[in-house]
Amino acid sequence: MLQKEINPCFVTSYIPKECGIATFTHNLFTSYQNLYPANGKIIAVDTQLDRDFPPEVDLVIDRNKASDYSRAAEHINSMDVQVVNLQHEFGLFGGPEGRLITKLLERLKKPVVTTVHTVLQAPDLGYHSSLMEVIQQSQRLVTISHKASEILQEVYFVPSEKIVMIPHGVPDLPFTDPDSLKPDLGVAGRFVLLTFGLLNPGKGIETVLEALPEVVQDHPEVLYLILGRTHPEVARVHGESYRESLKKIVRDHGLENNVLFIDQFLSNEELFKYIRGSDIYITPYLSPEQISSGTLAYAVGLGKVVVSTPYWYARELLADGRGCLVPFSNPKALAGALNGLLSAKEKLSQMRGATYQFGREMIWTRVCERYRDVFKEVYREQTLKAVRRVNAIRNRSLDKPIRSNITGMFERITDDTSMFQFTLYGIPDLKHGYSADDAGRALAVLTRWSRVSQQHSEINKLARKYLSFLHYVQTEDGRFHNFVSYDRRFLDDVGSEDTFGRVLIGLGSAIAASNDQSVVQLARYMFDQAIACCQPDQPLSTYSKALAYTICGLSGYLDKYPEETKIKEMLRACAGYLIKLYQSNEDNSWHWFDDSITYGNAKVPYALMQAYNVFKDKEYLDTALASLDFLTSIQYNGTYFDIIGNQGWLTRGTKRAIFDQQPIEIGYLVEAYCEALRQTNKKEYRKLAKKAFDWFFGNNRLGVPVFNIDGGYPLDGLHPAGSSNNSGAESVISFALARTSLKEIKNYKTISHKKSDII
Repeated sequence: MLQKEINPCFVTSYIPKECGIATFTHNLFTSYQNLYPANGKIIAVDTQLDRDFPPEVDLVIDRNKASDYSRAAEHINSMDVQVVNLQHEFGLFGGPEGRLITKLLERLKKPVVTTVHTVLQAPDLGYHSSLMEVIQQSQRLVTISHKASEILQEVYFVPSEKIVMIPHGVPDLPFTDPDSLKPDLGVAGRFVLLTFGLLNPGKGIETVLEALPEVVQDHPEVLYLILGRTHPEVARVHGESYRESLKKIVRDHGLENNVLFIDQFLSNEELFKYIRGSDIYITPYLSPEQISSGTLAYAVGLGKVVVSTPYWYARELLADGRGCLVPFSNPKALAGALNGLLSAKEKLSQMRGATYQFGREMIWTRVCERYRDVFKEVYREQTLKAVRRVNAIRNRSLDKPIRSNITGMFERITDDTSMFQFTLYGIPDLKHGYSADDAGRALAVLTRWSRVSQQHSEINKLARKYLSFLHYVQTEDGRFHNFVSYDRRFLDDVGSEDTFGRVLIGLGSAIAASNDQSVVQLARYMFDQAIACCQPDQPLSTYSKALAYTICGLSGYLDKYPEETKIKEMLRACAGYLIKLYQSNEDNSWHWFDDSITYGNAKVPYALMQAYNVFKDKEYLDTALASLDFLTSIQYNGTYFDIIGNQGWLTRGTKRAIFDQQPIEIGYLVEAYCEALRQTNKKEYRKLAKKAFDWFFGNNRLGVPVFNIDGGYPLDGLHPAGSSNNSGAESVISFALARTSLKEIKNYKTISHKKSDII
């Protein structure tokens, strides 16, 4: 299932840079945004990084700085965009033949659609290999002409199915008589010829000037407008020498009253007024290999009669009588063509109408529809590939013995003391020692896993280690140290309220689920010590996560000893405070307990469902489901879970962080969905649980597994450049919790499923 809309990211030169591709992309971007409810972004490539770029420019990179391209790839990977559209022209990017762009492309995790503005039919080796690198990194190539498509197939061996021809976009303006606009332009009564665009020697304007004396002799009302500034790169190297050479030709032929230079870079509105007010547009380019021309596209789209040299793009647009082609660098032939048209005004009118009708297929709305179709197609293809990859990885993982998936994961990072907090490349990192947070959560998951997997003896050995460690860190007042060094020294005075709650989860789960009576008895003794000084009618914390952990621990205790009045009173006080937090923060668009959504979020609705199991208070269940559905709405896009990152989290009214994504949220989401399934009998929660679990196997934003298949263990998170190489306690516990929760609903009787669907 696709998202409601595709958000594209355009990599390009961009306004206010005076450049044809910058203008092209600006028109494409604004038309796309106006037509669809997308949230596209621009990555601008430039040499002047201090330009006053518009707000859609999300990042500006230095054209000549290799590290900027790599940085841009990581930035794009972290953005909420589904497709990258690269506007490719060799001169836009740094390095020989523009090769630096490959440093961006090879690091991208998003599909790429490349619009190629130059395709050389006889390139030298450097240009050929440079474009081939771009082709290999692109899922589609968009050409602006059929000739470019032919060259890509014949010279670069690109399969036809990888190429899409989309015409150059043009404005959607009504057909207008040029004479009606001439007074506003100050050219009333004149027959206007026009050439516009950034001036450079390849434009061939000198050919027109050499042809004009013969035209003016018979038609003195002719005025030739040369509209546009000198190309910035030409001006930087050669100054205004080309413009001055053109002015000399004008003086030499006495054409001062028939030629007007307008040395400006005009806005679209001003430019289109000049085009619509002209009678004939002239493109006297010198090279036959030009495969696109924005100026020619605009002229055709606005219904102009065009006289042009027969470069490839002109041959296509001016076929079937839509214009007049003359030989390259031939002033006499050009003069003859112009005089012929000036002497047959009725033919001019017919050609205008035919050209305008043809141009209707090129208006920006239709061009954007074509681009959107391509974007959706490549995104769908990537999504299907990701699904197949997820299934292959997931099936391979599930084919492994259960021991390597769960028990073995814990044994790999547990010594005689407890579970190590962190690893380096999967190897325990002794420098950071142990934590009660991890031991408590590990004890909770393993005792539940023991019950569903029937692996009692192996798991009991681990459970005893973790419980022994928790007893070691419990203080005289019943609280717990959290951090312990490798040589078993306490590294803090007392742990946080989260630590207290997480330990209670482990103790409560051991009381409820362990078949080892020694474990049950010690866990109950420690639990009683922990809450001895707590007031039954007061919440054990004012923080939502700490309350959630505590509720889960209390619920576990009551599962084994349901008549314990003090425990019930504590649980009701904690659940009641959670409800108050929710009510004080909730509004129409924010269904949560705090102003921020941070880590381990789904534990809170899960805890309220546990409280509902005890008291059957419908407010607990309704709040739990509303908040869980809210988490779903902001983290599930219909295809994969895109969980909130820890580099900024999500605060109400601000933009969410994308990375780094942590396994703890997945573990808690799966657990909460499985419990919601039991509470509501809605099969959708089973589907969501499985989709969340598949985040580990590549069904995520980057399409990469957060799981070491060969080693048989989960990894610590998802970063802009891919998944982590490490596998610490939290990732193992989170994966095991997700797997355990799915195992617990394996035979849930109201669910109909195929055997192959069972985890």
